[in-house]
Amino acid sequence: MTKLSVIIPVYNTAAYLQKCLESIFQQSFKDFEVICVDDGSTDNSLEILRQFPAVKIIKKCHEGSGAARNIALTSAKGEYLLFVDSDDWFVDGAFEKLITAVETFSTDILIFGAFTYSNGKLRNGSYGIKKIPAKYCRMVFDKFDFKDEIFKFPSTAWTKLYKKDFLINNNIKFQSVPAGQDQIFFVKSMLEARTIAVLNENLYCYRKKRPGSVTSVKKKTTFSPLDVFWEVERYLSYCNYDYKYTVLNRYFLKATFWLPKLREDLKIHYYNKYLAILRFVKEKYPKSWWRYFVPRHEYSYLRLKFMYFLCLIKNMKNQEQKLC
Repeated sequence: MTKLSVIIPVYNTAAYLQKCLESIFQQSFKDFEVICVDDGSTDNSLEILRQFPAVKIIKKCHEGSGAARNIALTSAKGEYLLFVDSDDWFVDGAFEKLITAVETFSTDILIFGAFTYSNGKLRNGSYGIKKIPAKYCRMVFDKFDFKDEIFKFPSTAWTKLYKKDFLINNNIKFQSVPAGQDQIFFVKSMLEARTIAVLNENLYCYRKKRPGSVTSVKKKTTFSPLDVFWEVERYLSYCNYDYKYTVLNRYFLKATFWLPKLREDLKIHYYNKYLAILRFVKEKYPKSWWRYFVPRHEYSYLRLKFMYFLCLIKNMKNQEQKLC
């Protein structure tokens, strides 16, 4: 059996693809396969992939990285899986360190850190290993250990090494949405894993806000946060996780603060769909802060943020009064 499968969705990243692949094939650890899914690229990404004979290429129409990763996952032969974005790259020696660590700890998930590449420099950004509480770097743990600290860990798929059988047996897949494809994957894998460990190093290099990426678009055109919320809620309704509210609150806030980022002509349509979520959480969790929350589609990010804090304070005072 191949020890490691490296899965890369590719869509119009010809300018960065060679660096990504070279960082993989230059690794000292060699027992791996590379599966690249060309997600309907219109530039010369496919031609660059064909320059690497060892790469297994899967071609498909454009549906987004979630669908591309799912297709590759079903054909992967590796005992362990790495998901890579085609504009990013690994540091030297990363694979050897990952395999050594995951076999030492014998875990379903091995978490590691990532440098952020921005303005020509690598730095410790949002996904750096220092963002993870140090206590988790000294233990093998599961959901009962991190409890409501689940979001202390990076939610990206590319900061983790996964045991393939664990993903297959628990039917853990990515969403086919334009943005946030890995959120249900993150939540479900973290809550289903029997064992998780952290390798206390930055081994990945994340290219931030490259031209053409979803994160670089200033005015959003996708309603993905709504789809992500419903998918996460659907999963949580069937699991016994004690901190469902913590998770659901996170994705409700993401859906809320997405509204002012949208293109103007899409805001009302998004807002009407968002109201269904607001009604749902008010009914399901009637004692939470959002019972006081009455947003409008034209509100700015700062106004929504201010309203959120006011609702938190009002709800807290209300609970204190009931205790008196």
